[in-house]
Amino acid sequence: MENAVAKRQTLTCGAGKVVRRIVADRVLLMIVLLALLCICMSAFFPEAFPHWDNISAVLLDAAQSGILTVGMMCLLIAGAFDISVGATLAFGGIVAGTLVKIAGLPPFVAILGGILSGTLVGMVNGLIVTKMHVNAMITTLATQYILRGVAQIISPSGVANLPDSFKPFGQTMILGLQSPFWVMILVVALAWFAMSKTRYFRQLYYIGAKANAAKLSGIKVDRVIFVAFTLVGTLAALCGTLLASRLSNAVLLAGTGVEMRAIAAAILGGASLAGGVGKIPGALLGALFMSFVQNALIIARVPVFYQSIVVGVILVIALGLDQFSKEKQK
Repeated sequence: MENAVAKRQTLTCGAGKVVRRIVADRVLLMIVLLALLCICMSAFFPEAFPHWDNISAVLLDAAQSGILTVGMMCLLIAGAFDISVGATLAFGGIVAGTLVKIAGLPPFVAILGGILSGTLVGMVNGLIVTKMHVNAMITTLATQYILRGVAQIISPSGVANLPDSFKPFGQTMILGLQSPFWVMILVVALAWFAMSKTRYFRQLYYIGAKANAAKLSGIKVDRVIFVAFTLVGTLAALCGTLLASRLSNAVLLAGTGVEMRAIAAAILGGASLAGGVGKIPGALLGALFMSFVQNALIIARVPVFYQSIVVGVILVIALGLDQFSKEKQK
């Protein structure tokens, strides 16, 4: 009898250690949650979920959020964030659509113009935060409203029916998946290399952990943060240009709410609002998880307003995990 009780206690302790390890390692946690979600959805909705058409649609949706989450992860590692990415996404699409249809410029020039518009937005955000020392949340909140207004001035109803020559950028099929997915994979690969192998971008970790100490050690803190904001703006406009090309329309309300989704995905993937931690693979897994959850809600026919509640709950859970991780480090 005593042996049986001892075995149960040993198993319980072992299971507890496994659970704590999974929760502590955010990348591992995302892999486990993704696997459980896919298994449950395949069991309950075998006719709708485990099919290539559905999976490819989820991966296409994850492409946009994945690119944004990579940028948000880099900023969060540095101890900042950008809530203007949704507006920058829409602005980039409007600029590209206007250049290709209204101005009649070649598609390549229009795509480049759309992406560079986001670069400019990121540079402005970075300058305000680093040179004027305005809080990043206040800065990017203001930028969000300004960009939505400017986009509406440029094209009050968006830009519809974009030329066929503009469509390949977002509609080309490669190995059964549209080009935005492959752009996301490229962005993730480049970001992973930069954050893990290059000295310059690894400075983001030191800045996020303790900015004053990083400055005293010789790191150009303001310059690195400026580059990070510029990168985020560029990636957001890249998403907007891809979306305009894929839909053949530049939509004014594109990107509404994506900033919260990107922040939630980044924190789920291992980032912290306190800065200093995070891995690019975690950003990808967090974005995939959010897309699969969204897909699961649609298949289960959950009303749209409840879907918003679920995203909010996931954000709260992500913040709870962030707090749990910080307490474990004390």
